[in-house]
Amino acid sequence: MAVSQRLLALLHEVSAEILEAQRPLRVIRLLEWPEEVEREFFGNGARELPRPSYQVPAEVEAAGQRFRALAQRVAGDNEIERFLHETCVAMATAARMLHAVGSKDFYFQSVEIYGRPGSLSSDRRTTNSDLARHFEGVIAGYAPPPAVVDQPTIDAVEAATQLRVRFQERFPGHEVRVVIVDQLASNASASVDEIKIKRGARFSPRDLRQIEYHELGVHVTTALNGRAQPMMPFIGVPSPRTTRTQEGLAVFTEFVTRSTSLARVRRLCDRTLAVQMAEEGANFLDLYRFFLGRGHDERASFDCARRVCRGGLVEGGAPFTKDVCYLDGLLRVTNFLRIALTKGKSQLVRLLFVGKLAIEDIPLFDRLVREGVASEPAYLPAWAQDLSYLTAFMSYTVFFGRSDLTAEQRRLDDQVARAEADLI
Repeated sequence: MAVSQRLLALLHEVSAEILEAQRPLRVIRLLEWPEEVEREFFGNGARELPRPSYQVPAEVEAAGQRFRALAQRVAGDNEIERFLHETCVAMATAARMLHAVGSKDFYFQSVEIYGRPGSLSSDRRTTNSDLARHFEGVIAGYAPPPAVVDQPTIDAVEAATQLRVRFQERFPGHEVRVVIVDQLASNASASVDEIKIKRGARFSPRDLRQIEYHELGVHVTTALNGRAQPMMPFIGVPSPRTTRTQEGLAVFTEFVTRSTSLARVRRLCDRTLAVQMAEEGANFLDLYRFFLGRGHDERASFDCARRVCRGGLVEGGAPFTKDVCYLDGLLRVTNFLRIALTKGKSQLVRLLFVGKLAIEDIPLFDRLVREGVASEPAYLPAWAQDLSYLTAFMSYTVFFGRSDLTAEQRRLDDQVARAEADLI
């Protein structure tokens, strides 16, 4: 049965209102710290809590009211209204979160959107901190010899030049700015129209691959495909509701393109653990010293601690919890792909790139694409096109996930012990 004309009209009307209403809700931009905060922190010997200030425009509260009204208009029990309703509710929550910057309530709204380290993941058994500690346990005792690909030999100017070339190769004809900025929560970030590089940052060849596949291969790709949607161009705009899936998809892409590393995984784990520390009362200085102790340099440690504290309380107890989305989303996206591919639903893979969606939206968009309401993605990363390899790999991981490693681990431990014993 085709989508009714009533629902199509509602979808068209509400989608246009969402696109307009979301404009003031630029979460990360509004939570940025002024440059002088970092300068004063190091000027005081890194011994005093920073004192960030935020400028949240009045339009944010108005946007929240508009989204609450929109949510009431799409309260039906069909999947299209569910999708629109959840989008509006999440946007309204983001507005409340921004309105509460610098307070405990900011943290509560952040948890509502992004979850927290103790939140259950997709298997409903493990938590985000469980996955972080699993990776931490594997990484802790392993220090691989330095490789050429991991040497930070590329400065910000050369990195910008290389990324500009890679962007044009991926998206020919699309105009993009590559700018070097003083203030950035990470060494690089990308929007659909602009790549920002942090001044003074240095990059390894693997770092640039990670930026290319994470930022360009996922975030820019879903933005361009989403903007091109005839009925719902708002799915080309970042939404707090879809952050978990989008960041998880980007980290998964790092894995399948061999652009991640132990250092990268360690950073993701450290950020999750730092959010948990802040929940338990650690202040900015505690987090800064935690990151220093994990091998990050002073500037990187400041940036990581800032990511956790921005918008919340630098005194501790109320962090910004977005950074738990990376590992949580990785697990959710991986499990989604494992199930979809082993169940013969390979068409769902490309729909991850239709726009900035949550995993829960993919079955709906499968139908909307088939009925011509949504369009196929124009851009896809190479790994999402090679379904033969992806299906073979994922079917293996499904079986591997059922294996009990306990006996194998005991056998290996015994073999290692025998090999290390005295030989007489």
